Amino acid sequence: MLGERAAGGRPGRSSVLDVAAGPSFERYVSGLPGGLAAHPAAQAKGSLVRNLLEEQPPEVLRTLPAAIRPLALDPPMDSDWVPEAQLCALVHALAERRGFREAQLLAWVRARKRALFSSPLYQLLMSVGSPEAMLRHAGRRWSNFHRGSTLELDGYADDGVRVTLAFPPGLFDAVMLRATAETFAAALQAARAPRPVVVVEAAGPGFARYLGRW
Repeated sequence: MLGERAAGGRPGRSSVLDVAAGPSFERYVSGLPGGLAAHPAAQAKGSLVRNLLEEQPPEVLRTLPAAIRPLALDPPMDSDWVPEAQLCALVHALAERRGFREAQLLAWVRARKRALFSSPLYQLLMSVGSPEAMLRHAGRRWSNFHRGSTLELDGYADDGVRVTLAFPPGLFDAVMLRATAETFAAALQAARAPRPVVVVEAAGPGFARYLGRW
């Protein structure tokens, strides 16, 4: 797998390259300006919440941090929109409660997204003829699930394809940026890429550039 690096080969300006940083609800929320109320214009589809909650033991949901527990116990409809900060916090809280190290969290995220993208609700959207066809409309597909952030295809090179995710500063922390790489890999798998690998190549407070190949 390709290693993560910052632009110019130097350490990144944020903790995105700190591979030791595992899931932490408290750390994520404390890093948001205004806590879970941060960046209200950045939203995520309710189906992403419901996808995370599938097969979660009830005792896990009942013992999540009080600030995020209502989202887990009374999840939105698939077509609803929820604050993206709450979705990210839910990822941290579930992974932390399950005792996941980051490698386990990343494997879980990819498995969950593969299940989502193959579901009747999204299979037609995500099952395109090739990875190249998927990437041509990457931004449009991102906007089917997210508001207040953007994904753009930068282009192809000998070492792979690059896309850039732009978002309000602090919304996606180190763990969530790497989890998003697994989401992109799952999308490529849905588009018949045989062995996709996606990594964070560079990142700053409000952007991340990803490198993918298959």
